[in-house]
Amino acid sequence: MPCARVIAIVLLVFVTTRAAGEVHFDIPQTDVLTDERIPIALSGLAPRAAVTVQLRGGQNDEWASSATFVADDSGTVDLTRMAPVRGSYKEIDAMGLFWSLERQREQTSEALAAGDEARAPESWTLTAEIAGQVIARTSIRRRAVAESVRFTRLRSNGLVGTFYEPPSAGPHPTMIVLGGSEGGIPGPAGFAGGFASRGYAVLALAYFRAEGLPNLLSNIPLEYFGTAIAWLKAQPSVDANRIGVIGGSRGAELALLLGSVYPSLHVVVANMPSNVVVGGCCEPGRWFYAWTVGGRPIAAMPPPGRRNAVDAQQAEIQVERINGPILLLSGKDDGVWPSSESATKIVARLQRNHFQFPYESLVYDHTGHGISRPYAPTTNLSGQRNPTSGRLVNRGGTPSGTAKARDDSWPKMLAFVGRALDAKDAPRSATTAR
Repeated sequence: MPCARVIAIVLLVFVTTRAAGEVHFDIPQTDVLTDERIPIALSGLAPRAAVTVQLRGGQNDEWASSATFVADDSGTVDLTRMAPVRGSYKEIDAMGLFWSLERQREQTSEALAAGDEARAPESWTLTAEIAGQVIARTSIRRRAVAESVRFTRLRSNGLVGTFYEPPSAGPHPTMIVLGGSEGGIPGPAGFAGGFASRGYAVLALAYFRAEGLPNLLSNIPLEYFGTAIAWLKAQPSVDANRIGVIGGSRGAELALLLGSVYPSLHVVVANMPSNVVVGGCCEPGRWFYAWTVGGRPIAAMPPPGRRNAVDAQQAEIQVERINGPILLLSGKDDGVWPSSESATKIVARLQRNHFQFPYESLVYDHTGHGISRPYAPTTNLSGQRNPTSGRLVNRGGTPSGTAKARDDSWPKMLAFVGRALDAKDAPRSATTAR
């Protein structure tokens, strides 16, 4: 009886897979940016055969996902038009294997030390299995930033960051990229690498928790960012009339604030924003100012229990003074702060003040504080520890909802910024630093 069962399984595998050499992945390009869609199909199967597709990889092969599909009548599985019958995600989604990745083991100390500075392409392996037998295999290389982009380590004029330049001489439209309460230099895996790979010069700028800078988000002078703008304007690869800024979370608050102060910034992207200036970060039990200008603290919202309507009014960012288009991105289920409510208040203020430039607010269902570049894992929305405060953070939203928000917002962001920085005849209003 056991022998007969083994023979039956072997025959089943043979029948459903035909010959092992006939089954293969159909992928048009296997060296891609991390934010590029990868059409994945599997051909050569028997009609209606059930096959499990597994993805594994990352810097240290620590991520994995899988899904099981049923081949169509031609013996093909096309992930762009088929939903899995079981697996790490359930709907039709060409990139479901990527955003549903789960960490199988912790990163090594070497990988953690490299952090966001790592620029080498990641290797990923796709396998197809039937009854535990691998019948097809292929490899993919994913890059955070295009191979032709040049990097410069910026440590001058008190500035700490990374400067990305396209291969051509330029001058190029330029984006300043700001991180949030995690501090440090924003890495190429985020928006810095995305814009740099598409013809923009990019300054990924630290403002605390980096060498020579404060350890806390405390009393950061806005003049530091004025120095960064001046430095950019002096670079031959930068078009001084086409500079914008993008920030996420505390960086979104900062991006709006900088736009209201520096007229040289001609587009502002605020990702998961606050409409008010918030206190510093992050020392438990202590409240302090986050930003200063001219040596004086900028009015900020006091902690709960110590605030009133006057405080809220004084802390509100004067977004109507921004000298260019504004794009807001937020999630209705933000677990960190009420970014969608803040976006609504920002739009209302722009309308009240008859803002003269285009503005748009993209608000996403089932999405929290995790909108970023697409096709990275969204299974880690909770339980991550903020490196500044040490607190566990629940970003909110669902993995699927967050993945859809990233997928939808990224091309819209690129189009919005492209229009803003290419519009040389846009009106220029007179604004001054407060």
